[in-house]
Amino acid sequence: MSDVSLRQLEYLRAIARLGSVTAAARELFVSQSTVSTALTDLEAALGIALFVRTPRGMRLTESGRHALAVADDVRASLEQLRESAHREREEVEGDLTVGCYATIAPILLPKVIAEFSRRYPRVRLSFVEAAHGALLDDLLGSRIDLAVTYHYELASVRPPTGVATQWLRSDPPYALVPVDGALSAKEELTLADLATEPLILFDLPPGGDYFLGLFDRAGLTPNVRFRTGSFEMVRALVARGLGNALLTQRTVLERSYENLPYATRELDIRSEGLGIEIMRLAGRKPVRRVQAFIDVCREAVA
Repeated sequence: MSDVSLRQLEYLRAIARLGSVTAAARELFVSQSTVSTALTDLEAALGIALFVRTPRGMRLTESGRHALAVADDVRASLEQLRESAHREREEVEGDLTVGCYATIAPILLPKVIAEFSRRYPRVRLSFVEAAHGALLDDLLGSRIDLAVTYHYELASVRPPTGVATQWLRSDPPYALVPVDGALSAKEELTLADLATEPLILFDLPPGGDYFLGLFDRAGLTPNVRFRTGSFEMVRALVARGLGNALLTQRTVLERSYENLPYATRELDIRSEGLGIEIMRLAGRKPVRRVQAFIDVCREAVA
């Protein structure tokens, strides 16, 4: 039996089904002599005659019928093995740690995490929230597998060397104003409008540099009253009437943690907005769980 090959069993099945060596060779795209030799070798290895040669073609012997049943079982077992191996290759599992810029996290991540966890329950997913520089350090130090952050083109932001990026979307900045503030009556604001009033500056690095840069390019100097690295603190201070603010990420409800309302206004500025991108280490093909998370992210922000 050690001389029996899968190829021989495949030829046996084809001859039995088609009734001749010639027809089997034609279907299998091999020469007639190849099939004939394989059949002879198989019969020699088994020590039995598998077919009776008749003018009407090849007819299985009793031993041949038993051999065919075994060949069919072997074929079925191989198909099951292939399907099992395919499922194992396709299974997404393992540990995955994702870093996310703090203001993006509560807006984007819950939807992505919920969908990713539904599709890939075998992945042990964890996440961290931090500023841009800390995320880049964690990525380069292999403490996280991916980083979802803004695409900053600022002198204060070091180029992400050794990192590959994938664009998700671009969010334009908008204004937050107290509901009874001096600017609330306007439907659309300019940076000049905001520069005349107290500003609550979102200052989680390098967010403050980005927003101040908008004023600087317009030749304006804002009146910064308070600085905070907390997205929620910005909204809370505006709702308390302590100043206006600029942000890029939006919440559905325009109310603070204290359940106080604030208003949002579009900005009349020429800006492509602040891009959101996924960063991963360059020079290596992402494993399946990493690519799967990227794919879910792209779907979620489409």
